[in-house]
Amino acid sequence: MKKIIIVIVVLFCIGWLATCSYRKAMDTPSQETIVDSLDENDEYEYHDQAELNELHGNLYLEYNDSIEQEFQMLLSALPQYKDEFNKEKDAWGKYQNAVRAVADCEDHGSSTSMFIDDVLSQGIVLRETSFRGLFIQTQGKSASFSKTVFTSDMIADAYSAFIRAVGEDEYQERKSEYQESLRKEQKCWNQWMECRKQVSQKLADNIRSVYDKCTNQTMRTKLLQLKNQNQALGMTGHEAMECVLPDDCSDKALLEYPGFDKVWAKHCENTDWYPTFD
Repeated sequence: MKKIIIVIVVLFCIGWLATCSYRKAMDTPSQETIVDSLDENDEYEYHDQAELNELHGNLYLEYNDSIEQEFQMLLSALPQYKDEFNKEKDAWGKYQNAVRAVADCEDHGSSTSMFIDDVLSQGIVLRETSFRGLFIQTQGKSASFSKTVFTSDMIADAYSAFIRAVGEDEYQERKSEYQESLRKEQKCWNQWMECRKQVSQKLADNIRSVYDKCTNQTMRTKLLQLKNQNQALGMTGHEAMECVLPDDCSDKALLEYPGFDKVWAKHCENTDWYPTFD
């Protein structure tokens, strides 16, 4: 059944959306606060796609810059680990380049740049999650982390399912390129996680404990992204939005979710059906 997408504009950066609940726990501005502030200045009253693309791109850049600023503050707070953290940042950078190659495999017409920005924002979300708990600790606060242990096998299985879904998508015209880009991204992801393991071994016990929890939280976030298979990004519709895993879903819902392609197929059989995330 052909996908029926009622197009709406997603007017805020997916990176902010994906970390809304996480930032709330850290006592930082909520998504609603950011959106309300922008609405007061009428920053969303645009009338053509080019302006919307520019706004979306600016939000992505602002989010990226804000995370880099936090990273530099972390280096200032823990200067003895500057070399190790920069080495890990480089590994993430290679992963992010691979993410860009994946994003380039999809064509969303005049809103393609919005989709690409949102895919790239997912990479920024991962970077933020990978060190923000540690940064918060240096500020004299504490972060909450998932108690579920997420494994490399979970990630590998989700990558395999995503790659298979691309191959089975009758509307995807660049299947082989898309699948190969995902495999390269997976390789860079594994290298990034291996780098984090090496960095962890060089940290003092109290630092290592939080750092490792950040790694586990990053794996959780990556698992959610993989299972959502880059859907409901950029300009999308309510149907897709209701079929993807929400950012604040429980670990149980995350682990049980079979992948967007499976959920979407079930929805297409009965368009009144939507998944629930208890």
